[in-house]
This record gives sequence, C-alpha cells and structure tokens, in this order.
Amino acid sequence: MNPRRTGGRETWHRLIDWDKAQSESERLAARLLSIEGYESIDPSHPLGGPDGGRDIVCKKDGQQCVVGVYFPRGQKDLSEIRNKFKADFANAKAHDAKVFVFFTNQELTLAERASLKDLALSVSVDIYHLERIASCLDTPSGYGLRLEFVSIEMTKEEQVAFFNDRDQVLYEIRDKLSFLAPKRRQKSGIETVLVQQPDMYGTSGTSAVSILSLLNSKLIECKKCGEVFRAQRSDQYHVTISGGLETVTCPACGKVQAYR
Repeated sequence: MNPRRTGGRETWHRLIDWDKAQSESERLAARLLSIEGYESIDPSHPLGGPDGGRDIVCKKDGQQCVVGVYFPRGQKDLSEIRNKFKADFANAKAHDAKVFVFFTNQELTLAERASLKDLALSVSVDIYHLERIASCLDTPSGYGLRLEFVSIEMTKEEQVAFFNDRDQVLYEIRDKLSFLAPKRRQKSGIETVLVQQPDMYGTSGTSAVSILSLLNSKLIECKKCGEVFRAQRSDQYHVTISGGLETVTCPACGKVQAYR
C-alpha cells in the first residue's frame, strides 16, 4: 500500500482522480454545504431522475440557491468546464435563483474563476473548486466527510486538531454560561411592575366600574429579552367598558408590551 501523501496532496489527488458516481459527488456537495453555512439543503435526484437542471437547492442568508455539481475524472480543458458551468447556470437562472453554487473537482486559477463568474453577471456565484473543496475536507469539521467520500483517515496530528477544535467549542459554551450565571444569581427575586392603564377619560358615553385587587397580578415573560417579572394592577384599578390597551414595561430591557 502506497504511503499517504502529506501536505494536503492526498485529498487533492483523490478528488481530481474521482472515480465514483455522480450520486456520490452530489451527496458530498450537499454535506459540504451544510458545514459551510447553507440551510434548507434539498438534493434533487442523486440516484438519477429528472431534476430540471438543479442538482441541489438550498438557501443562504434567506436567498434561494441552486447548485450544480461537476466531478469528472481527471483535469479537463477550460472549454469543457465552461460549457458545463453555462448549462447549469442557465438552469439556475430559469428557476429564479439568487445565488448559483458550482461544485467541481477541477483545478481553476483565479483568472479562470473570474471568467466563469463573468458568464453570470446577473446572479451571485459561489464556486467550490478543487483546492477549496480539498481545504474544506482537510479541516476538523470536514474530516468525517473526507473519510466517508475519499477514504482518508485522520493522522495523529489531525486527531489532536479535531479534539482541540471540539474542546474550543466546549470552552466557549462554558465561558458564556459562566458569564450569564452571576447575572442570574444577583437577582433577589422576581421584580414587580405596575400595569399601565389605558386612558379612560375624555371618551364621552363610556361608563366605568371599579374592581378590587382580586387576581390583580400575574407573571409576564418579556418578548424581547425573556426576563420574567410580575405585573401588578393597582387596587383602585378601573376598567372602561369600551376597552383599552393595558401595557407593561420590562424592568430588564425596557420593552413595552401589551398586558393580556
């Protein structure tokens, strides 16, 4: 068995020498989209079938994205890559995509990427080329995908990097919790605020009734910051028959919301 090439070359070579089916390249693209911040990822027909030229649809920052995947075996001429890009982009544009994402295992220079983007000036373009995909797979968040799709296990050094990356996330969660905990402990109890009564004077023809402080308070959760506080009505509270909006003000953030 040949030793693994170092410096990221093994991942690079296995991608450009892709010998798997189209279905696996589309699944790899879909999984990479997930760790790259795309959402609502919906592969069309990885196993074959009419997809209207859309290998994958997804969203990013609320915008509709259409994804094209091109994983031939070996490096192809730029003309072949351009023809595939143009065909996939035409389908994306036909489906009113705001972003066209193009996955390819082909090596593309900066000038070549720019020339492809020039073909799609009316739509934002995100190109995942050979070097970019290899870099994604050679990071801790991509090690699992790399093992599944190109059969490259972690080295000892990569295992250290993987666990360090995971521990860093745990440390950040711990720090956030420790920052919030003292704030919670400082509170001696649930604060009480008075309900702001609607203006019941100046409206002719309305009558009012006086009620005593029976069930005159209840707990409220602020819709903005989540603070829980008690809203208290005055003992001498009056309600107009014609109604009116009662409000309460959060003691933590100052948001005013309706009292119901």
